[in-house]
This record gives sequence, C-alpha cells and structure tokens, in this order.
Amino acid sequence: MQNGQLIDVDQMSETHLRNSLKMIIRNSQRKASRRKPIGNIEANFFEAQNNEYIDYETECNFYNI
Repeated sequence: MQNGQLIDVDQMSETHLRNSLKMIIRNSQRKASRRKPIGNIEANFFEAQNNEYIDYETECNFYNI
C-alpha cells in the first residue's frame, strides 16, 4: 500500500488491483525510457584503434634506434 503496509493480493479490492497494475505498467515504462546510454561506440572504437597504432609505432621506433 502507499503507506508501506503490505497486504495480500487476495485481500485487495478490484479497484486496488487495477490501480496496482497501472502503477506497475507506469513504473516499467519510466524505467525503459531511462535506459543508460552506452556512449559513442564509434568514437570508442577509433580511439582504441588509434591507441594500438600509437603503441605499435612506439615499439617500432624503440627497436630502430
């Protein structure tokens, strides 16, 4: 219940059951709309690729000295 008291589903009135179901649907929709962004995948990919290239170039230059 709204006051924090728990009651058995069998003891709920039809109106209370309907309102509970509406609340569950509403909360589910809110949660779906607030999904956490995963970031810019393309930028992360190119950054990782660039870092590998820099590491390779550094290693090559180290051995060519």
